[in-house]
Amino acid sequence: MRKKASRIFGLLILFLGGLCFNFVKAQEYKDVAWSDPRPQDSSYYAFREKNSIPPFNRKKVQNLIDKRLSTLPDEALTDYDAGISIRDFNTLSFEEKFTYTMIYPEIFSQACAERMFLYDPQNKIFGQLLFVYGGVFWSDRQISFMKKNKERVLGLIQNLAVKNHEMGLNYKSAILEIDAWESIPFLIDFYRSNPRDKDILTTLLLLLKKAKISDFERSKIYSKLYGSDVSYDSWINFSEANERYILETAAAYYKIQQGK
Repeated sequence: MRKKASRIFGLLILFLGGLCFNFVKAQEYKDVAWSDPRPQDSSYYAFREKNSIPPFNRKKVQNLIDKRLSTLPDEALTDYDAGISIRDFNTLSFEEKFTYTMIYPEIFSQACAERMFLYDPQNKIFGQLLFVYGGVFWSDRQISFMKKNKERVLGLIQNLAVKNHEMGLNYKSAILEIDAWESIPFLIDFYRSNPRDKDILTTLLLLLKKAKISDFERSKIYSKLYGSDVSYDSWINFSEANERYILETAAAYYKIQQGK
């Protein structure tokens, strides 16, 4: 158990990725690959799963993680809190707490499900980011830290994304967790510089979904991705028209929020 936990919670942990995914009910059966996906498809899924590792005092953070891992029980537990002690957590600076939160979600369970791939994911816009049905999750403490420091967390994510030319799954998930509509202009600009990362479009879609915008909820894109009869892996084909609609709708929502 401890060896397994170490793999799960080490510095290079694949938060929200790299465990067992359950992609159920593809929109078109012919688009499903049950096993052995094509190399280009597998590569894009790996790209979608990749996380960004903050640089702030990683050795200190990892030492605290390793200290906690050494105390984990041998039994497999569900929804187990594997966080470091309150005392250790409070010794961390803001930047160190950010690193800790991004590389070490404190809650994990042992559930697992069959993994499915879709053909040609690089030419699809998904309704959801990749999700681990049985894996690791941020704790209430970590979520509270991000929400209470929303502006600073968002600033670090943006600065690091620009510096490293990537926005990992954990960064996108954090933006959604803190409902950072303020990030929309940045996300649009970053996407235009990194058009391969279509999960940035997904992040914009999910920010719009959170906002419960009536015009968006009446759109065909919303119906296809979030309607009453869709699955978690719902998608639409990538096209210039769909891309333009998402970017323009997100930009319009940002202007409305700014004016409040």
